[in-house]
Amino acid sequence: MPLFELANIHEDYQYATSKLFQRYADKDGRYEVVIPAQTDSVQVQPSKADVQKTAERKGCTKFILADLTRLGETVVVTLSLYGTQSGKLLWSDAMKAAGPNDLDPILERMAKNIGTENVASKTDDIYTVTQKEEKKLRKTRANKSFGFGIMGFTMLNHPGPWFQPGLEIFWSYDSRNIFFQIDASINFYNGSEDYTYTSYYSDEKTTISVDKTLANFSFGLSAYYPFLDGSSTPFLGGGASFATTVTSYDSDSYEPDGDSKAGIWVRLGGGFLFNRTSTVTFRIRAEYAISTYKVENHIMHGPQVGLEIGF
Repeated sequence: MPLFELANIHEDYQYATSKLFQRYADKDGRYEVVIPAQTDSVQVQPSKADVQKTAERKGCTKFILADLTRLGETVVVTLSLYGTQSGKLLWSDAMKAAGPNDLDPILERMAKNIGTENVASKTDDIYTVTQKEEKKLRKTRANKSFGFGIMGFTMLNHPGPWFQPGLEIFWSYDSRNIFFQIDASINFYNGSEDYTYTSYYSDEKTTISVDKTLANFSFGLSAYYPFLDGSSTPFLGGGASFATTVTSYDSDSYEPDGDSKAGIWVRLGGGFLFNRTSTVTFRIRAEYAISTYKVENHIMHGPQVGLEIGF
């Protein structure tokens, strides 16, 4: 690869960017990039035919032509990979840099993708977000966010099966390899059911209406592992919540009854995270939860699903 050809770029960038790209390509291990020695002045990039002949003489199976072109405050980085024997274009890509700090992540991404079916400009990678991309995706690194969600929990056993819709607020911290969440939620069920019974002393049937209430108030901590580095990724994990569960039964014929207990819930599951590198994230989360305490002499358990938005 000859040194990067420059257009409206300071000459100090020619060898520095070429050397940096060489290091990233060598580190990736698929290619060993050969570049000319550093000189005191800007080197003019040879023609494609001359570069092809040099590649043949040095025993290189492929050769690269690359350039940096400044247009206003934007620098366009272009890189093309050719086959030495055929001279045919095998891979090419171009990315825009908003400033000098963007050159490093751009060259790293290009070195990682060169010669593959991927192009750097289309590859999502939370480790190499540029300032140019930051204008669209403001969050350049893992960060904290605050949000809210709607959720539903279905208690499968006694006192159930009952579906409890609910609301939650959460605070999340994304450390790239894992993200943590602290949340507070409330799930509430209220319904009425009619019961008919026959009197012990006669055949007379009596129907009573019972108002049933089931409420869960919880405060939890969770950890999730994302499988991909891109802006959208599936994840798996779980957590534990301290919760209070209250049941209540009320009718005109009997004294109010119910139970109230507090303790720990354990949750396991996963979901899908969208727009991880944006200021607004969206998550679908599904988990199975089980209590470590009993309400009305029963361990509670069941699935829960939530839709969450974070800012």
